[in-house]
Amino acid sequence: MPSNDNTFLINQLVAGCTAAIFQTTISYPFEYIKTGIQLQRNGSFNVTPELKTYFSGCSALNVGAVLKTTLRFGTFDKACDLLRDPNMPKDVFLSGPRLLVAGMLTGIMESVSIIPFENLKTTMIENGIRKSVLADIKDVSDAVNIKGKLNIAKTFHKPNAQLTNKQLMFQHYEKYPSTNIFSTVKEIYLTRGFRGFLQGSMPTMLRQVSNSAVRFTTYTTLKQIYSSHRTFDEKAAFAIGAVSSCAVVAMTQPIDVVKTRMQSKFAPNYYKNSINCVYRIFVEEGISTLWKGWMPRLFKVGLSGGISFGVYEYVNNLMNTVQKRELF
Repeated sequence: MPSNDNTFLINQLVAGCTAAIFQTTISYPFEYIKTGIQLQRNGSFNVTPELKTYFSGCSALNVGAVLKTTLRFGTFDKACDLLRDPNMPKDVFLSGPRLLVAGMLTGIMESVSIIPFENLKTTMIENGIRKSVLADIKDVSDAVNIKGKLNIAKTFHKPNAQLTNKQLMFQHYEKYPSTNIFSTVKEIYLTRGFRGFLQGSMPTMLRQVSNSAVRFTTYTTLKQIYSSHRTFDEKAAFAIGAVSSCAVVAMTQPIDVVKTRMQSKFAPNYYKNSINCVYRIFVEEGISTLWKGWMPRLFKVGLSGGISFGVYEYVNNLMNTVQKRELF
């Protein structure tokens, strides 16, 4: 028989992972649109009529979401216990700077685990967009001439003779984009090496730390206020989760844009680093570009945050109820 503490942690794990998969899948089309908009350096994002395209990269994000959520709830609770005064009862919430620090520590753990999957997701979305473009081009051999090609000077020799293996593979995958998580892993490794899985690490970590700090601080504060007046249930969790998610978007959108740009397969050709990315966006595209995709992200984060906390509370309460019945 597992101890009460272990049972509680298992309940949290199951509830958190269930919520993560459910909310990621339901809200993913908004993630696809948001990322597609942010990736466009010039022109507008063309919406495709094929429904399955809107779920390009969903599998990668689901795997990452399960890992992230597993760390999120466990790390946040452990951080709260670590920062709690020895004489403070466990049923009393942290407040002020300690709650903020607990959220930031949670964000650091999340960001370390999510970076490779975020890169997979971004590449799969780029490939989804690419396939939509190729579908509109009658002669596929002309596809390498659209934006994003390698800048190679004309010579009297065959162009392929001057290309590295990575450049050759890049051109291959531009003609034949990867369609699933396994082939995308292979594509990233062959075209960018192991570094391709770690692109955008700094803005990803900064975004995750900011997300968790804002989300958990807002969520826990509102939960305290609500719980002091009435019973806290999954409906209240959904509403408060949605509100806390809106606060996340308001505070972290520019970071999210930089993260997306730095994880693009074309990022090594455009930007030296994250600072250079911010500078070039500001100078070449205008400061408003740092807020690209805020609306679909608001829908996505608001919906996913509401569903995540709502499903988490529902599954957690359900499992606790079942276990209580088994005891009696």
